[in-house]
Amino acid sequence: MGRLAAVTGASGFVGGAVVSELDRRGWRLRLLIRRQPPRLILPNQTPEVVIGDLADNIALNQLVTGADAVLHIAGVVKAHDREGFMRGNAEPTGRLAGIAARQPTPPHFVLMSSLAAREPALSPYCASKRAAEDLLKAVAGPMPWTILRPTAVYGPGDREFLPFFKTVKRGIAPRPPGAIRRLSLIHVEDLGRFAAASAGSAVARGQTWELDDGATEGHSWNDLTAAAARALGTHARALTIPKAFLTVMARGNALKAAWTGKPQMLVPHKLPEVLHADWLCHHGPPADAGTEWQPQWAIGPGFAETVRWYRQEGWL
Repeated sequence: MGRLAAVTGASGFVGGAVVSELDRRGWRLRLLIRRQPPRLILPNQTPEVVIGDLADNIALNQLVTGADAVLHIAGVVKAHDREGFMRGNAEPTGRLAGIAARQPTPPHFVLMSSLAAREPALSPYCASKRAAEDLLKAVAGPMPWTILRPTAVYGPGDREFLPFFKTVKRGIAPRPPGAIRRLSLIHVEDLGRFAAASAGSAVARGQTWELDDGATEGHSWNDLTAAAARALGTHARALTIPKAFLTVMARGNALKAAWTGKPQMLVPHKLPEVLHADWLCHHGPPADAGTEWQPQWAIGPGFAETVRWYRQEGWL
């Protein structure tokens, strides 16, 4: 029958990659879905579906009962305020982890966190991701756990990097103000593979690992622009975006969020993240963790594949 993995967030960008890799590795899948079954086409199975959300204790208990691993992928990247981020990230993690820990045989709990958790004072989002990690550790008891902190994730299906590619396509290479920064990236397929590899892995138990594409010095904004321009078959001229412009844009988005009731990504409390100088991964899996922890996608082919997908789907 194979081991059973219980997964939240399976219908999302990252969750879809995780579920696909678990299916490839022979895991049976049980997915928490809020309303309708996800449109997931998996070659090896039709996943079991639990209808409910992260506030539904009955659904959560049904989700984790008998599971060998729980992979908590669901979370929010946009919210109106700190309370919204805590409700979307921290509180559900504590609730789900507590229920899992009380099972007769607790599963291996894998939390998809974020590199943002390393800097909880920067923003409400960062604080909520760290709080989620802390709650997991507080309620776990003897339950084995692994925390994964991916950096910026890109790949087919991603909407957050799409505006960057559209801007480069127009011949403009945007970069934030201040000193030249370097940042880490990871392709969604590598992240899905790392998450699936961690489930039930003895070497991953009790670890908090930062995940990237293996580029130890990360990537400069020039690197990102050059790779995107090559993938798009164009040339782009560097344009530093003034901090004042970002501030005005963020305030405008905050007004839009208040008017529409829909949270926006770039708002004033997000600016410290955008302007932070160190988004490099420093604490990844050790070299002896195994080949399954080695990334397969470098930025060049990764961006090229992403652009091909965007064009195929009519997004770009």
